[in-house]
Order: sequence, then C-alpha cells, then structure tokens
Amino acid sequence: MSGIGPEPEQLELLVLARPWVRAAIMAMSSVDQRAKAPVARALELLEQIELGKKPEALARIFPEGSKEDPSRFKGEWIDAFERIEPFANEISKALVSEMELEDTRLTLRYVLVELLRNVVQHSHAPLGGLVEADLWNVERGRPMLQLAVADAGIGIPASLRGLHPNLSDPEAALEKSLWPHISGTFEEGLTGTQQNAGMGLFFIAEMAKLTGGTLLIATRGATLLLSGWIDEEGNHSLRFIEPRGVGFPGTLVVFELPVGDVVDYPALIETIKERAKQRTPQRAIHRWIRFDPAPPEATPFEIQKQAENTPAAIQLAQNEITPRIFRREPIVLDFAGLRILTQSYLHSLLFEPLRLAWALRIPIYVKNVEPAVRSNLELLENYALAG
Repeated sequence: MSGIGPEPEQLELLVLARPWVRAAIMAMSSVDQRAKAPVARALELLEQIELGKKPEALARIFPEGSKEDPSRFKGEWIDAFERIEPFANEISKALVSEMELEDTRLTLRYVLVELLRNVVQHSHAPLGGLVEADLWNVERGRPMLQLAVADAGIGIPASLRGLHPNLSDPEAALEKSLWPHISGTFEEGLTGTQQNAGMGLFFIAEMAKLTGGTLLIATRGATLLLSGWIDEEGNHSLRFIEPRGVGFPGTLVVFELPVGDVVDYPALIETIKERAKQRTPQRAIHRWIRFDPAPPEATPFEIQKQAENTPAAIQLAQNEITPRIFRREPIVLDFAGLRILTQSYLHSLLFEPLRLAWALRIPIYVKNVEPAVRSNLELLENYALAG
C-alpha cells in the first residue's frame, strides 16, 4: 500500500471496521491532520497483522453478518486518572449487562483500567487515550468482546528506555514489557515505586492466555500478537508481526475476550498472582497486612471513595496513612463494595505504608475484602517487603 490515501473500496471497509481499527485511525488523526493518511496507515497495519490478501484477511476480522450497534458505545478520550474508574464501570456494564456474566465483566473492567492508567501515566499523549469497544461474532456462536485503547504518545520502547538502556531494540522492549515488575519508572531488579508496580501488561497478557483471548500491542517500531489458544505442544502463540519495524505512531493495545469464558474471576486473579510470584525473586513472607479484626481505636478509611484514582491513593497514603503509622496509631482500610481493584492502584495506596509498617512493626488492618482484592494485597506484600 502506498500510504498516500485510501481508495474508495478501502473507505467502504472502514464502515465495518472493528474497534481497534477505529481507535487506530482516530489516535493517528489526533496528530496527523492529513485526513487520508491515518486511514491508509491503519489499513496497512491491518494487512501486515493478518498476513494475507485483503479480502480473506478482512473476512476473518469482519465475519459475514457482523453488525455494529452504534447505540452500544462510541469512542471516547480519557486523559485523567479520576475519569478512569467511572468510565470503566460504565463501559463494562454496557457491554456485559447479564448478571451471569459478572466474571467476564470484571475481567474486561480490569483490563480497561490498567490500559488507561498506562496511557495517563506513561504515554505523554496530550489527548490521553481513545477507547473503542464492541461485542461481535454473536451470529457465529462465540461472541467476543473487543477492547481497543490507542494513543499518539511516545510509545513503549521510549517509555522504558530511560531506565532500561539495554532495551534499545523496539521488539526487545515490547517483549520485556510483558514481564512482571518492568516499568519505565524504576530500574530492572526492583519491584516498584510508590506510583507503579510494573504489573499491568503482565496481568493483561496472562488474562489473554488463561481465557483463550487475544492480545495485540502495536507501538513505535514493533507489533506483538499473543494468542490464548494452546497448540498441540501446549504452548501459546507469541510472535512479532513481520516485516520488522511494523508498529504504530504511539501505542495501540487490543484485547479480545470470549464472552462467558471467565467463570471464576477471583480464581483467575489468584492464578495470575501465583505466576507473578514464580517469576519474581523469592522473598521472605511477612504478614503486616492483617485480615483479623482491628483494635477498636483504629482509624478507618473507606477505600471506595477514591478507588482506582492513583493520585488520590498516593495523597491518602502520604497525608493520612503514613503519618498515623509513623505515630504508631492503628488503622483499618475498609474495602466494602469493591469486588475488584487493580494491582497498580493497591501499589500506589500501600507500597510505601507497608514498608514503613514493616520497619516499625505496626500492622495495617483491612476489612470487607473480596477474594480477588485479598489476593492482590498478598501479592503486593510479597514483593514490597524485600527480604
């Protein structure tokens, strides 16, 4: 494809385009005012990913009879932490409204929160990230949720390169970003800063593997495709798109989740937590997060009031929790009403308070904790208290 602009038949194809194509086009259009060029580049990327001629490739992505309901969801830009939580709740409930699919909805919401947090914290994109989502393939008996988040920022390789100079190759940087505790905010070998645990893409990749979903990450200089399907040898397909150098001017992440394939969300989180522990250096097991009743004089904090707002979590930790621990005053964190919290949020809230609590031998009490949240709290304690 020349990249000069789309031909009429290409424009017609965009009417059927799945969310990731729409997100790619809109994100590129935010920095490229030549209206046709973003369309051409998105279609070029589509062809490279599918590695086939256009008709056959598009038939696989846009099956016959698939229809988009414009009333379900229209793309939206997210550029601030405080918008992430309410937006993720709204979209996940709109796409998965059936009560019997609650575990699917929670998984979708987790992925969306993590991806948007990465955009706001790491992309340096002025407009933030564009979200597109859709439910498709219903007619073929295996409905799929497709979530796409795109930005026109600096890309994953540049985000990591400052503190990981050995990751100069875009493909090496993209592959390493799927490891636990890899982030552009701290050096390799550490397990986090107050604001970041480096676990977001690791959790999302493991979710794709465990649910039979698909994860596509296209960033500056590289595109990686992970399939949750297991081959005859028991392996997942993880490959870079050829030719080398194919990427996206920013970062585009696409996550596909088979509807109904998540039957136990807490168990899913527990499995991923154990996989993270296996790939993290062994550390001494401490139990400074206490799940037993707190002393009656403990100061309570309702976490639901600012859930998933990481700047608010950091402020709460710095201004309220840490000073009380330093004064050896007991506290209790109330997680009532929260079935799910991302590792990134819990890290921002408790990474530094936990280390201080360990140093002063002051426990942090928690109550009303759902199994998935408790699992993430235990993982946080495991890596925050190094040896």
